[in-house]
Amino acid sequence: MNKKDMVMKMTAKTMELEFDQEEISKAEEDYKKLQLDPAQQEMVDSITRITNDLVSLPETAVKSFTWKVMNNWQKMRRITIAELENRPQRDRIDAAKEIIKQAKKVYIELLSEATPEQREMLEKKFDGILKQNSDLLKN
Repeated sequence: MNKKDMVMKMTAKTMELEFDQEEISKAEEDYKKLQLDPAQQEMVDSITRITNDLVSLPETAVKSFTWKVMNNWQKMRRITIAELENRPQRDRIDAAKEIIKQAKKVYIELLSEATPEQREMLEKKFDGILKQNSDLLKN
């Protein structure tokens, strides 16, 4: 894959991260076809607001990746996001944290031609968000 097939996006001080443009475009198209129920849409929007600050990609692509991770989480946990809405807030926060951890893996895999330092930088950004949420739970 050459440079024009990639998209340079996230800038963190002196590093730019390159994400696979083909996967980004596919995700945007996939998201346009989805019809989410209100609970799913709310969770996708909430997690997208968090991850949008970590990866400068088109919002539609971030929503698509969020949905894919969230859908896998629902299957793995055998609970729907709508059912999760009836659970205590701590359960919902824990679910969001699990989904963000899984999203971290997805975005690391989307990096094209990244150096170990660039991958580490993205991992640290996600870990920082997770740590902030953990600190909020202690209060």
